[in-house]
Amino acid sequence: MNYCGSHFVLGESSMSTISLYAISTPQNRLLAALPAAEWERVRRNLKPIFRPLGHVLYEPGMHLDHLYFPTTSVISISRVMADGRADAVALVGGEGFASVEVFLGSDSAPSRAVVQSEGWGYQIKRELLNLECERGGSMRSVLLLYTQAYVTQVAQIAVCNRHHAIEQQLCLWLLMFLDRRESNELALTQERIAELMGVRRESVAAAASKLQIAGSIRCRRGRIAVVERTDLEARSCECYGIAKREADRLLGISHRYTKMAATRVAVDRDRSERSESATARASSTTLPKGKTPCRIPLPSY
Repeated sequence: MNYCGSHFVLGESSMSTISLYAISTPQNRLLAALPAAEWERVRRNLKPIFRPLGHVLYEPGMHLDHLYFPTTSVISISRVMADGRADAVALVGGEGFASVEVFLGSDSAPSRAVVQSEGWGYQIKRELLNLECERGGSMRSVLLLYTQAYVTQVAQIAVCNRHHAIEQQLCLWLLMFLDRRESNELALTQERIAELMGVRRESVAAAASKLQIAGSIRCRRGRIAVVERTDLEARSCECYGIAKREADRLLGISHRYTKMAATRVAVDRDRSERSESATARASSTTLPKGKTPCRIPLPSY
């Protein structure tokens, strides 16, 4: 894999290996919640994509033909003001998907989606996803449950921005990033966090300095390492806990729902196979030699 400018260029063999691995294993939690039969069908329409840091998936007003399911990447969803400011209202990682508005029926994006942590994800054409949802399987229910969690996150961040201190908001964002990354070291600058939060960089620097003195985080150029997660949770406001509990609850429901749906399909299939087997046995029954089947004459009118 070679780095060229702001894009990564992969050799053909590397891309094939990564594509095969990414498609055969549903690393996104929503896709992983699907029954095996549905996943096998859906994965044929998924395209693995790598997105570098800062890549803009879509802008307000842009027509959207695809939906994005991150796996190792993290995407911020921001509302753009008339003066150009863009305050983040949500963070999407391997637990969800971007382009929620498209799933709900919109033709264009009302917000901006930017990659805040480079990595991989899946891309699927909206018409193919719509067809899958119309099949009557688990996909629509799983995506609707995530949409409810997404709306809760957006609402809670809006409340947090209005009522809570900068230090509490910083803890919230660090914890949200931490939930979507496998490492406790985040490739984040204070300037980028300030842009997401819609506050001055100096305010974020002051709050980060307090957290570093307390031993909760360790800052170095372009990176923030979380040393004591429990301390961040204690210093954060209730907004983080509310949004996380709701997301965990709804994702738990989606897993239980798809398991029950898969069980019902298996039971129905077993009943159908047993019924067909019984019918086949009955039709193949042979009569003793010299006997003829009884024929009931049809009534004449």
